Amino acid sequence: MDSSLIVAVASSAGDLEAVCELLSALPAECAATFIIVQHVDSGREKSLLETLARRTTLPVVRAHDGAAMERAHVYVIGANTTLTVDGARLRVTANPKGLHHAGDALFGSLAKDHGRDATGVVLSGEGSDGALGIRAIKRAGGTTFAQYPGSARFPGMPISAIDTGCVGLVLRPDELAHELARPSDYTLTRQSSLLESFSTSFLRSPNSA
Repeated sequence: MDSSLIVAVASSAGDLEAVCELLSALPAECAATFIIVQHVDSGREKSLLETLARRTTLPVVRAHDGAAMERAHVYVIGANTTLTVDGARLRVTANPKGLHHAGDALFGSLAKDHGRDATGVVLSGEGSDGALGIRAIKRAGGTTFAQYPGSARFPGMPISAIDTGCVGLVLRPDELAHELARPSDYTLTRQSSLLESFSTSFLRSPNSA
């Protein structure tokens, strides 16, 4: 498959709204492959898959170790696991301790294996997961996005990513979907930082519109 069409998305298990909004806004002809990681416990795994499947026409499947990624699919992390990529295949390892930086692990592996073709997206979530991975993707010459914090229920993860100075575009989830649906455009012409348009205090305000 064309690695430039792989999009890794990190978000919080406490907020499905942002992921659902992104998937719902994807056009039917979108050919990208999406890999979504959250901090999922075993009791919510089935409901997570079902909820996301209702919001997109793309097949939504639980990631399995060694699975070959296919275009126009959405792969979702399983409970208590770490999800990474190895070439065009998914790698799933057990993570019995629960809490971990799933976004950083996925982004880091994508940056290492796909370099300039790596794409990372940080959506609503608590904490700073994804920030280190965004740095890795940026250093590898890849493409980076973050949700506009004023539209996030939990702005911590987007703010942490933005604070690295390594985010290329800051947009609402539905706007991100339109950018992600046309990789040739955003890779070549849309990767201009919008951070100068926002003051630090404005970005940190969850009530900003």
